[in-house]
Amino acid sequence: MASKHVERLLQRCRELDLKLRTAESCTAGAVAAEIASVSGASDVLDRGWVTYSNQAKMDELGVFSSLLEKHGAVSEPVVKAMATGGTGRDEDCICIAISGIAGPGGGTDEKPVGTVWMAVSYPEQGVQSKKFLFYGERAKIQAQAVDAAISFLLELSDR
Repeated sequence: MASKHVERLLQRCRELDLKLRTAESCTAGAVAAEIASVSGASDVLDRGWVTYSNQAKMDELGVFSSLLEKHGAVSEPVVKAMATGGTGRDEDCICIAISGIAGPGGGTDEKPVGTVWMAVSYPEQGVQSKKFLFYGERAKIQAQAVDAAISFLLELSDR
């Protein structure tokens, strides 16, 4: 099922002449891997970052330490900064950024396990973000996040 969505996403990116990038934390590259699992993805999938640590988010994507200190890695401002950093100045690409708490530990009352923020930097639409709350064990939360990321990208590319 996911590969059908990925094939549709790749086709839509081809139609719009867009390259696709990923900036992943809690999914650790699984979104890029899901996209790359479809034959022919190399003409769309440009690059991806696994920025698991805050330092990696700062070094690789230009996320300001002040954002991380004020809001935490799992937050709307941080994923928006990650997505923006992932596209850089390139107007012919989209970047999805993901940061979340996959568990089993690390959750709080404010940000329970399963909290995942995503943002997509998209030409002409700016940066769009969404918050999700997934349930289950770590692998299930990560899998749900991957599926949601593909759906979110499709939703924006169909506008």
